[in-house]
Amino acid sequence: MAIRRRGHEVSGFQSFYKHIMTGISYMIPILIMGGLIGAFSQVIPYVIFKLSPSVSILDAINSGNFTGMNLQLLKLASLMESFGFTLFSFAIPMFAAFVANSIGGKTALAAGFIGGYIANKPISVIKLVDGVFDKVSPVPSGFLGAILIAIFVGYTVKWLNKHIKLPENWLAFKTTFLIPLLSAVLCMIAMIFVVTPVGGWINIQIRNILELAGKQGEYVYALILSAATAFDLGGPVNKAAGFVALGFTTEKILPLTARNIAIVIPSIGLGLSTMIDRLLVGRRVYNKEFYDAGKTSMFLAFMGISEGAIPFALENPMFVIPLYVISAIIGSLTAILLGAVQWFPESAIWAWPLVEGLPQYILGILVGSVIIAIVNVFYRNYQIKNGKIQVDDDDEI
Repeated sequence: MAIRRRGHEVSGFQSFYKHIMTGISYMIPILIMGGLIGAFSQVIPYVIFKLSPSVSILDAINSGNFTGMNLQLLKLASLMESFGFTLFSFAIPMFAAFVANSIGGKTALAAGFIGGYIANKPISVIKLVDGVFDKVSPVPSGFLGAILIAIFVGYTVKWLNKHIKLPENWLAFKTTFLIPLLSAVLCMIAMIFVVTPVGGWINIQIRNILELAGKQGEYVYALILSAATAFDLGGPVNKAAGFVALGFTTEKILPLTARNIAIVIPSIGLGLSTMIDRLLVGRRVYNKEFYDAGKTSMFLAFMGISEGAIPFALENPMFVIPLYVISAIIGSLTAILLGAVQWFPESAIWAWPLVEGLPQYILGILVGSVIIAIVNVFYRNYQIKNGKIQVDDDDEI
């Protein structure tokens, strides 16, 4: 399928790419603001005051060990943590809203936002539990669910706008009430009965595989744990992996080495790719907004936050997600095979001194990150040369 625009033929893929990029461009400022404020909130207690990562900011405030200005700084850190990570939670809804808006126009914006929000915080459904009806919260579908619902909402609203014919004096009713209402109802139905159940089922299967792998051997466990951790960058699969891994670690069965490494490799690798693209291929391979996002992604990685890589994954998920999953596996296994061990459930840089075999641990991170950076730069350069994607000229960056 091709779309004609201003005398040029635009492929269906390029049109889809434009919609995704529109959503990303609106999401990036939210990620940067929320991520940096949240990350700085962690610097105050864990870097300045050198608290153990196992101690929460609230526990430190209530400990009685801090008074005066130090106590006020901890309270500020707590406010920044709440505010920053609240902002962070709006990144995916913002992305879904503007992808839907790009496809279906402004009447699709609200339903797209709703779908993105539900992808992170699914609606509870009423089920019979032990003979009593109760509300049960499904497993979230994460940013992949947000992509699906944004596309569904956008094209649904586009179709409704085209096929619902009303007299001219009813157009305001159509655009401000009828279509937004229909799109919200259809979004609710799609999320409750299709997107969330399918995503939840997949996540349950992954959790079962993780549990099985944990009993069969450390290397298989590390391979699957690192893949699941990297897969959706803090989403439901990542959280399922963390839940299972924490259980094994608490019982001193298996360490968290693979998980901690896999959390940071995608963000560091994709951030690094924005810094070395011109060195490798002689040109920029990203649009200009990605260069600030790349720096933020690397900074957040050292704070133990993986979501900084989400814009890169959303732009080209079919290539980027398998790339950083494979690279996380390679990096994690490299560190583990060389003897790195991390039992502590924290991937931020201030927890690195707790790693047994720190040089091997850092080497594993470097190996995985460099693979992502080099492969993605050359792949994007190939796409640019073949006209599959378009990026800003160098002098515009």
